[in-house]
Amino acid sequence: MPAIALLVASFATVSLSARAELVLGVMPLSDAQLSEYRGGFLMDNLEISIGLEQVVGINGDTLVVNRLTIPNLNQAVNGGLVDHQTETVLEVISANRSGGARVASQMAGPNGWMTVIQNNLDSTVIQNMHQLNIELNNLGAAGNQFPARFSDQLIQLLGR
Repeated sequence: MPAIALLVASFATVSLSARAELVLGVMPLSDAQLSEYRGGFLMDNLEISIGLEQVVGINGDTLVVNRLTIPNLNQAVNGGLVDHQTETVLEVISANRSGGARVASQMAGPNGWMTVIQNNLDSTVIQNMHQLNIELNNLGAAGNQFPARFSDQLIQLLGR
């Protein structure tokens, strides 16, 4: 044990403060230059509308559509909340319809939707799909070049 204390004491006395410094040989860019190169959504009057849909289907029939829409993501935030709209569409299942499923969907507090499906038949296909919808408005001159720049990348992404 005394050897360990001696070793720790020797490192404490020998260690010097070290400082790392990176020398690039070029001057760093100013904030104005950085803002010219920086991408993002810093355009006047740009509106970004985002919608999220949850679609529940049983045996190919769409029974529930839950929709959350934020009409303008660049809007001013009111008290930490962004204005949004929620909507739930339930299809009423008729008694003579084959299926034997009961569906209920509602908001589950601040955590989102809760969809409950009670199914009593075998070989029933239940699908739960999520779709993200993004719409850009008021692009101005940049919007004229948007399809040309991103069409190839979008086609490759959708092809995956």
